[in-house]
Amino acid sequence: MLTGGALAAALAVAAGPAAAGATKPRHLSAQAAAKAPGGSAKAPGDSAQAPAGVVFGGVTPQSWPVVVALNKARNRVDRVAIGLDMTCTSGDSFGTSDGFKALKLSRKGRFSTAFGPKRIDAGGVPADVESRVVGRMAADGASVRGVWSLKITIFDPAATTVVDTCESGLVSWKAAQ
Repeated sequence: MLTGGALAAALAVAAGPAAAGATKPRHLSAQAAAKAPGGSAKAPGDSAQAPAGVVFGGVTPQSWPVVVALNKARNRVDRVAIGLDMTCTSGDSFGTSDGFKALKLSRKGRFSTAFGPKRIDAGGVPADVESRVVGRMAADGASVRGVWSLKITIFDPAATTVVDTCESGLVSWKAAQ
């Protein structure tokens, strides 16, 4: 049985509304879990299809990549993905990825969304997953910046007691063309 950070990393990939039967999730980890037989999945940023619009890229203060892909009309975030360092109350730590797709971009160039908390079951181990991203495009349209957070709360098999909590904290990011 996986424990601590290894368990949380496995849960991060399997997390999402698809695990609970929801359709067309915006959370990329959920999409990967929905497509994955037996729980193995591609990372949220994996894609065989090139973006059709504008792509911004950068590196977070945690030295992980962040990518924002807009549609051609620049009125929707087709995909946003990031790598995150997670620190657990057990003392474990690990890196993981997170992402969303199909987010509306306001006329002022802002976007935000949240996922969860959503209870998932990863091989008999219940966990709550929650994620949030907030971003905005620079006035000149040459860069995008924002903040991101991810939290995974792991319970005992009876789902009554929290055994570990892993969080990224609030991670600021910036991506440019």
